[in-house]
Formats: sequence, C-alpha cells, structure tokens
Amino acid sequence: MHVAAIGLLFGVALTVPAVQDDAGPGAAMAVAMSRAEAMLNANEPQAAESWYREALLEGWLLLGELHRADGDGAEAEAAYERALTSALESRRPLIALAEVALDRGDADGAVQRLQPLVARHRGDGHLVRLLARAYAAAGKPEFAVQELEQAANESPEDLELRFALATGLLRLEQPEEAAVLFEEIARERRIPQTWVLIGRTWRDFGEHDRARQALERAIEQRPDVPRARFHLALVELDRDGLAATGPAIELFQQEERISPDDPVNALYLGMALVAERRFEEALHPLALATRSAPGRLDALLHQGQALLGLDRPAEAADALENAVAHAANRPPESLDATRMERLHYQLALALRRSGRAEEARVHFDAAERYSASSTEGFRNQLASYLEDRQDAVLSGAPAFAGFGTALSGLDPERRRRLALTTATTVARASFNLGVMSTQAQRFDRAADRFAQAAAVAPDLPRVHYSLGVARFNAGEFEQATAPLSRALEETPDDLALKRMLALAWLNAETYDRAAELLADDPGRAADRSLQYAYGLALVRSGRTAQAQPIFDRLLAEHADWPELNVLLGQAAALEGDFDAAQGHLDRAIALRADVAEAHAALAEIHMRRGDLAEAASALRAELSSYPADHRSRYALATVLELDNQPEAALEELDALLAAAPGHANARYLRGKILLEAGRAAEAAAELLAAAELAPEDPNVRNQLGLAFQRLGERGRAEEQFKIFRRLKARSDP
Repeated sequence: MHVAAIGLLFGVALTVPAVQDDAGPGAAMAVAMSRAEAMLNANEPQAAESWYREALLEGWLLLGELHRADGDGAEAEAAYERALTSALESRRPLIALAEVALDRGDADGAVQRLQPLVARHRGDGHLVRLLARAYAAAGKPEFAVQELEQAANESPEDLELRFALATGLLRLEQPEEAAVLFEEIARERRIPQTWVLIGRTWRDFGEHDRARQALERAIEQRPDVPRARFHLALVELDRDGLAATGPAIELFQQEERISPDDPVNALYLGMALVAERRFEEALHPLALATRSAPGRLDALLHQGQALLGLDRPAEAADALENAVAHAANRPPESLDATRMERLHYQLALALRRSGRAEEARVHFDAAERYSASSTEGFRNQLASYLEDRQDAVLSGAPAFAGFGTALSGLDPERRRRLALTTATTVARASFNLGVMSTQAQRFDRAADRFAQAAAVAPDLPRVHYSLGVARFNAGEFEQATAPLSRALEETPDDLALKRMLALAWLNAETYDRAAELLADDPGRAADRSLQYAYGLALVRSGRTAQAQPIFDRLLAEHADWPELNVLLGQAAALEGDFDAAQGHLDRAIALRADVAEAHAALAEIHMRRGDLAEAASALRAELSSYPADHRSRYALATVLELDNQPEAALEELDALLAAAPGHANARYLRGKILLEAGRAAEAAAELLAAAELAPEDPNVRNQLGLAFQRLGERGRAEEQFKIFRRLKARSDP
C-alpha cells in the first residue's frame, strides 16, 4: 500500500566558480559550466541544460583520462560510459571506450566500437589508425592494412596514415614495401626526428641493420638530435645482448649529454651500469629516474641493487621496500613474475644484511613463490622496461607525437587535485540538472542525475536529501531509504525528512523501521495520515494489539474511510477473527468498490477457510482494478494451482513473469507445475532461474533436484539435494 509523501521541497541550483584552468585539462569543462551559469541567470533553462550536459561530457571524459593515467581501467570505462550518455556527442566517448577495451585486451570489443565510427567519419585518420590497431591486436593485420590503404589513398597528405600503413606492412612481413613508404615520408618531412621514429620502428620489428641506418641518418642531419643514440643503444642490446652492454652504456651517456633530464634514458643507463657492476656511477641516473616517477618499480629495483652492491644495505632496503609497496597497489595480473622474484630476493638480501632476519625470511619466501615462472635474460628484461616503446605499431597514435594518455605526464599530486576539482564540477552540473528535472516533474531522470552527483561528490550539500526525495517521488521507495537515511544523519531535527523516510520504509515493506520513526512523532496524534501510517506499520510488523487504540480513535473519527476499514480488516485477520475481518472489508468495498487491497485481503480469508473458488474470484476482482499488482497475481496463480487448474495457473504466471522476470517465487511455482506435468526439461530451466534469484530457498533446490533426477542427471540431482538438506538443516530449529 503506497503512502503519499508529505510536502517536498527542493533546494535551488548550485552555482559554481569557474575552474581556474584557462588552458589545458579542465578548460573546456570550465567554459561549459560558466556558460551554463550565465544561461541559468538569464532565465534560459533550455540553453543552461545544454551547457550543463556539455560540462558533464567534458568532465566525465577528463575523469576517465585521470583514471586511465592511474591505471584504473574499470573506473575509466565507467566514466566514459557516463560521458556517452551525457550529451549528443558520441565520437570521443566511443573512441575512449575503444582505447580502454584495447588496454584490457578486448580487441574485438574495440573493433565493434570503432567500425560504425569509421563508417560515419571516413576522413578521420585518427579513427582509422585506431581501428587498424584494434584489428592488429585481434590478430587480423590484413584487415588493418586494408583499412589503412584505403584511408591513405583518400588522404595522401596524411603522413601519419602512411606511417601506420608502413608499420602494418611490416606486421605482414613486407619490409620492402614498408621501406618505400618510409623513404617517401622522410622526403616530405625532412627533419631528423622522422628518421629517429623510422629507426625505432625498424627496431621494433627486429630489422636491426635498417634501424641503425635510419638512426645514423638522423644523427647526420643533426648530431644532437634527441633519442637517436638511445635507440641505437637498444639496437645493440637487442642484437648482441650482454656483449653489447659496454657500447650501449657509451651511447646512453652520449644521449645523457644531449638530454640530461630524460628519465627513460637515465633508467636504461642506470640499468646497464648495474649490469656491469658499476654501482656508484649508476646511482645518479637511477635517482633521476625515480624522481620522475616515484613508483617506477624497475628504477627502484636497480637502485636497490646498486646500493646493495655498494654495501649500503639499509638504504637498499628502503628503496626496495618502496618498490614492494608500490607493487602492492597494482593489479596482480600486471606484475611480471621474474621482476617480482628479483625484487623480493634483493629485498631479502638487504634486510638480512641489515640485521632484520625475520623480515628477510618473508621476502625469501615470496621470491620462492615467484620463481616458478621462467627467468628471462637481461636483454629481454631490459627491452620490457622501455616505457615509451611503440610495441603495437598499429596503435593509432600520432606518428610524430608521443603515444599515451596526456595526463600520464602529470605528477600524482597534481592529478589528484585535478580529479577532485573535476569530480566536484561534475557533481554540481549533475545536481543542477537534477533540480531542473525535478522542476519539470521528471523524478526518475532527476534521481539519476542526483545519483551521479552523490557518487562522485558524496559531501556535496543536500545531494543525499535531493536523491532521496527524487527516488521517493519516482516511486522507488526502497532505493530512497539509503540517501534519506544519510540526509537525516546530517540534519536529525528535520521532522519532515524523518516522516518521509518513515513512509519510504513503509512503502518498501520494512515496517519495523517505519514504526520506529513514527512512534515519537510529535504531530502524529493530530494527523490522520500519520496515525494511519503508524497503525499500518504496527500491524504489518506483528504488533496488532499495540495498534488497536490507534484504530479505535481513527474509527471513531473516520468511520467512512475505506482504507482504514481495509487496514482494520487486515488486522483482524492477523488475529484470526475472520468474521470481524470480513465485516470491515465488506464495508470498505461498499464505501469504494476499487479500494486497494480489500479484495486481496478477502481472498486470503477465503483461502484460510479452504474456499479456493471464492479466493480466486476475489483476487480477479483485485486485479481488475490493479492489474500491475504482482502479489495478487502470484496469489491467484497459487490458488489456481491448489485448485488443480495448472494451465490457468501457468497463464497467470506467464503474465506475471512478463512484467517481473525476476520474481523468484513465480519462477519456482512455474517450474513446480511444469515438473508435475512431466515437462522436466522446461521445469529444470525455470527452477535454475529461480535458484539464481533465490539461492537460499530449500524448496527451489529440492524441486530442481527432482527435475534433474527425472532427466537422468543423477550427479546434478544429488548436488541439489545436498544443498537442500544443508539449507533445511540451517532453517530448522
């Protein structure tokens, strides 16, 4: 029985100071918010709504990028999905979702996202390159090359497309064709960085001689071109392994003189020096590498090794413990077993040499666990650490710019502050859109907006109150209770809010909580609706005697109130006084024929008296006025099944499950009827669905076991009977 809300008021929209970020991350979001506020102040609500939605689009996209930069793909995907539904633009959210899919190895999912986009935006080279990358990751390089060839022919001026096509041809083992394209690109883009990129790409595909030639051409054009010698060093290591460590160090040092602040070159120089046991020299470049990225495991690992080699075990332990702490914050599947084995082993050595034997034993054990994986050589280990390597050369990244999330380069503290600012702005935009939806009486839409705001900024003023009110007005009473409870914690003296929460619990059929909230309401005695709600809560929570004085007073003052007579009838039925109950219910129906729950309550009395035909008639009368009453329809199906009318019961159950497919009891009853009719396979399917919905119901497990038994599946049947016996034993006193 739904009880109406009592006078609900919403606060006004929240105004937001512009984000102080005129260029860079957050700028587009700040502009959209500023324009939304201007339109709101100018009394242009439609324009304001449009700009708020634009702010949400930019905000969710930015939050997604921040989550990706932090390595949290699941949160990034959720943010991008929100962006997709925030505004009319779908291109950028779909691209971002495709990139996240590629990040987690779902290449086919990325292809499905990108194919329609490429079809709609044929001239978009970035989209084509990203689709090519997805095809390559899905093991379909020929599809990638086909897309790239078509796009390159349509846009011959797009050098990035041609570069991606060349790398695609390399993947198809067509180096001569790729070489022609590389030469064309180098002629049109006559800068040494072009040859650096070409050399790096040749190296990625194991073409060491061609890689060296390209990198040397870059140095001929400009002797101090960055990264040429770095990649030359890696070519030497790729080809000759440990034998090339000395020449590689010399090249890394030359690169260091050109780019002294390059953390990647510093990392590799430090690693190579450690491999040569030149520990003192290794400390400076490794310190630079750890400063640029404090959580970089490989830099900390080699820094610890160098300190250990210099017999400074306490400092080594600090560096290695720092590395282990950072590793603990990463998903286990992202951690390389060989690296983790070395990390724990080196830490164990450092701890033991520092006199911390007990702690060392823990890490020796951890190293032993990781040692089950095969050990890689220095060459492969070194190559795996290259953070800016373009290993997936059909990545779709701009060929003449770095690939990766732009925000990855921000230090963690700045990313944290930017995430906080963005989340607050997204929350306020969502909140204001929720207020506007509320004013238009679109409560379900308002609830979704307030829920978004509460999710990203739970401390936003009045957000839980607004969400709870919207859920209540949308008829989502159970969902309303949590935000209303939190709002009441914030303002415990708000009597109207307390009443609203009580009514939410009442409509959610959690009667004891409703009664608790209404028990000491100071205005209850003077308000018949509150008195009625309190009496209903008491009756439904099994405290009929406590409710009787309330009913007596209400009946004396409102004898012709149909709903009150229904409640009195229900209370009398609970006490076993069926004659009195029927009298109240008949009077309620006489006062108003379609009063809710009267016929259903009469049906329950008829069932208790064993009059199934009368019960069915009463339930049909209830459903004629309230066809969406799932409880009455299920009761009717139960009565029909008891009255040996299985086909009629199945008809009612089919109608119920069409409207409420998650109705576990209906699934159970339908399966039971089908089993009794000899339709064991259909029964098993229905009962399996019931078991998923109500896994702790022993009756479902028993019927499912019988269904499997009749199908000849003895193992599955016995499994269900075991579950049935366990659940039954748990429920029996």
